[in-house]
Amino acid sequence: MFQFMTANQVIFGEGALNQSLSLLSKYGYSVLLVTGRNAERAEPVINYLMQQNMRYQQVSVWGEPVITMVEEMAAMGRKFAPDMVVAIGGGSVIDVGKALSALIPNQGSVYDYLEVIGRNLPFQRAPLPCIAIPTNAGTGSEVTRNAVLKSAQENIKVNIRNHVLLPDLAIIDPTLTYGMEAALSARSGMDAYTHLMEAYVCNAPNPLSDMVCEEGLRKLSEALFLACEQDDFRARADMSFASMLGGMARSNASLGAAHGLAASLGGRLEAPHGAITARLAPFVMAENIDVAKHSGRNDVLQRYRRLAVLLTGDEHAKAEDAIRWTQQALTRLKIPPLQMYGLCASLFEDIADDALRSTAIKGNPLPLTKDRLVHILQEVCASSTTEEA
Repeated sequence: MFQFMTANQVIFGEGALNQSLSLLSKYGYSVLLVTGRNAERAEPVINYLMQQNMRYQQVSVWGEPVITMVEEMAAMGRKFAPDMVVAIGGGSVIDVGKALSALIPNQGSVYDYLEVIGRNLPFQRAPLPCIAIPTNAGTGSEVTRNAVLKSAQENIKVNIRNHVLLPDLAIIDPTLTYGMEAALSARSGMDAYTHLMEAYVCNAPNPLSDMVCEEGLRKLSEALFLACEQDDFRARADMSFASMLGGMARSNASLGAAHGLAASLGGRLEAPHGAITARLAPFVMAENIDVAKHSGRNDVLQRYRRLAVLLTGDEHAKAEDAIRWTQQALTRLKIPPLQMYGLCASLFEDIADDALRSTAIKGNPLPLTKDRLVHILQEVCASSTTEEA
């Protein structure tokens, strides 16, 4: 038995935003608008709200959202009393939008609803309608049921995770990703890749998540470099599609140690999430393949072999070829080594301890010990030194 959840309504395609703005009126006439630091891509939404004389208040998310920021925005939102939340931007913006849609109608602290470091309580009141509009192709947050927030106090990233956070409407317009700078495209693209990869090899896949992952990995492997290096419009559309599928996959299967370690690293390093998971991915894959060989887990090895086939297009590919594809992508896309962001050996023990507490690591295809996690971090740093040499 399995279940599959996603946004209530998904509209995908070039020009989808302008063609779908009229749908906002069915949710009311008062909008809390969540944007990123640069709200230029939100102009179509702002112009529509002004043309329709709709009441709105705009809040901006700068960098990765921290718990205190969301607490302040929720308090502001309760005073404004919107009918809906519209979030247009990257994954952090959409995560904040989803969190606010649930927090504004409900009392209490953000900590009441957080996993790991909070009380993880259910929401007592239904969330406000949430409309999610991504402007990059990476997180797939527009179709997920969680919001990632950073705790500066605990030095860790944690989730509010609840099916009520699934957006009511996801509008995915690839034209919003046109012209995105190469470095951001690369990090976002590799973020989508790690979602699809970990959901595919995780310990709790299902037939529908497998279909989603396989199509996403095929699309991504063909479009990633064209989108990042040439800003090819067709490739941009395929990357938006793959990102959406990655969001669906991670909401309905599980993830793994790359995201478990990233939750801990993301709380300690000022590094983009996509860069962290991408740099961890090949070494987590190598560790999992090594454990699978030593424990006779041919089912896990077969998953990695199939992953390699999807990425390379070679029906004779071996499990290790998936690792090579990932490493080559990191080099070609110039994803910075994690040492550039401050990763050092003195952090390894604490990072591993926190990773073992994460929700994501519970989905790893095989259990990894603390020593195994520390070894992954050692290999990540060793590889960075080799690249620099």
